[in-house]
Amino acid sequence: MQLLDRFCKSVIFTLFFLMVVTTFLQIIFRYVFSAPLTWSEELSRYCLVWLTFVGAAVGLRAKIHVAVEAVTRLLPAGLKLLIIRFNYLIITVFAAVLVKHGFELSLFNMNQLSPAMHIPIGLVYAAVPVGGLLIFIFAVEKLVSPGEEGGATN
Repeated sequence: MQLLDRFCKSVIFTLFFLMVVTTFLQIIFRYVFSAPLTWSEELSRYCLVWLTFVGAAVGLRAKIHVAVEAVTRLLPAGLKLLIIRFNYLIITVFAAVLVKHGFELSLFNMNQLSPAMHIPIGLVYAAVPVGGLLIFIFAVEKLVSPGEEGGATN
């Protein structure tokens, strides 16, 4: 799991770096050379889509998503653990739905090309099942051992 977590963080870093560089180049080309890069906005947007889904999985593993703990803090340890496990079970089911329907959506859109970069839109939509699979894996990890911190140490 640690290796998968590190890989996801590397992907997030790479996508974010690519977004920043692409946006910076777009500004330079537009205002200095008066020749806008037609593909740069599209690439930045697609990087953001992928970054969002991979980042959601990393956030789940690191337990950094927004949560309301006011009620669960007042509960006895056994009931609190049951609610935490139920929460991860719901997330696991939701992730499975993302994988199934995201895969269908991605396949359905493989023949449509993006306007500027001319890549299959299905590759962009593939972020949904890939992110869903990562969320599924990390949610199952938390479901099995909800008390452990997992990837929150980095």
